[in-house]
Amino acid sequence: MRFAVFVFLASAPICFAQQAKDKERAGRTVFPQPVTGPAPSPAQAPAARQAANPSEAMDKFFLELKAGQVDAAYDALVKDSIIAERGENVSGLKKRTQEALDSYGPMSGYETVDEKMVGTALLRRTCISLNSDLPLRWRFYFYKSEGAWKLVDLRVDDGLVELFEEAGRAPK
Repeated sequence: MRFAVFVFLASAPICFAQQAKDKERAGRTVFPQPVTGPAPSPAQAPAARQAANPSEAMDKFFLELKAGQVDAAYDALVKDSIIAERGENVSGLKKRTQEALDSYGPMSGYETVDEKMVGTALLRRTCISLNSDLPLRWRFYFYKSEGAWKLVDLRVDDGLVELFEEAGRAPK
């Protein structure tokens, strides 16, 4: 199945693409959901409680997913973040992640395949989950504020072709 799930903090939609089985491998499609309201201002954001570093948060997240605990994985990952304030979006993300795991098979682990820093405060880490049928690509975006790393965006899809295209464009 084709899956794409996005969490954007600026507009906070969760986008997901799922085609019928006979159409799913033909192309990648993303259907954005409309924004239901304005994003909260930084003053409204709760105090950040994130792992001391992104690796700890991601290790715990994937360990929970491997154990089949999708709700617990997301609850811990987004706890006290601006993402958690959008409960309906997190619920949708949990549901779609469970559907993706059901479609691609149980997860045996994950690998970090790319990491990019922008300045000293923004980090993008790309991982693949090692599912029995097909891996999924996970992109985590972290922001370091007041000495703590905060998850600010998460994207999940099965866009594996793009990983190879990106690797071909990487500076040598």
